[in-house]
Formats: sequence, C-alpha cells, structure tokens
Amino acid sequence: MEKNRADVVICGSNYVLSSDKSEERIKEIAKYVDDELRRTSKALNVNPNFKAAVLTALNVTEKLMDGTDMLLKLQTENYQLDNDVKHYIAMWEQTKKQVTDLKEKMSTEVDRQSQSNEDYRKLQEKLVEMENAYFDLQMENVNLKNELKSIKRMNSEDEF
Repeated sequence: MEKNRADVVICGSNYVLSSDKSEERIKEIAKYVDDELRRTSKALNVNPNFKAAVLTALNVTEKLMDGTDMLLKLQTENYQLDNDVKHYIAMWEQTKKQVTDLKEKMSTEVDRQSQSNEDYRKLQEKLVEMENAYFDLQMENVNLKNELKSIKRMNSEDEF
C-alpha cells in the first residue's frame, strides 16, 4: 500500500507525517490533535507542553474508547436486529405457507360444497320424481278401486 506524506503544524511545531490515508485525511487528523492540545493547554492555562500532551492523549483516547464502546454496542444491536429480521422473515414465510394451505383447503371445501349442492339438487329431483310417481300410483290405486267397485256392483247386479 502506498504511503502518503503531509507537512503539518501542531502547536507551532512542524511535522512530516506519513500514512496510508490521503494527505487531506492526515491534515484533518493533525488539525484535530492540534485543536485538542490547544484546548487542553488553555484549560490548564499553560503553553503546550508534555503534561498538556499527555492530558490531550488521555482525552483523545477516552473519545476513541467511547467511540469503540459505541461501535460495539451498535454492532451488538445490529446483530440482534439481524436475528430479529431473520425471525420475522421466518414467521412471514410460515404465515404465507399457512395462508396458502388455508386457501387450498378452502378451495377443496368449496369444490366439496359444490358437489354436495349438486348431489342435493339431484336428490331433490329424484324426490320430486318419486312424489310424482307416488301420486300417480295413488291416482291409479283410486282408479283401480273405483273400477273394482264398479265391477263388484256389476257383479252384484248380475246376481240378482
């Protein structure tokens, strides 16, 4: 990897820094260190010195560690969210399958109901036919009874 160089000034001292970062990023980092060192020196009410540099390093390290802690927390939350998403996707897929199964059952039930309705209609037609046949038989029975009476009457008249 190519190293980039940048000339920077930190608290009035010149430094040549090299890094795999871009020259702009190196200067941004150096400016941040310069600003932090100046802020610490101002808070201590001293010129930038070793003590100010140590305290600045502690402050920057604290920010770095806080950022690292935040990163770990966010990674943990992200992992949990990924697991939650997988869980909900699995539930979604299961629900879709259940809906498909229920649609198939409903379709089968509709077909069965249609067949039952058709069977019922045919049975009703047969019932009507049987009722008509029964009525015809009753009428024929009445006619036969009347005919029998008539024959009996004729026979009894013939006997006298």
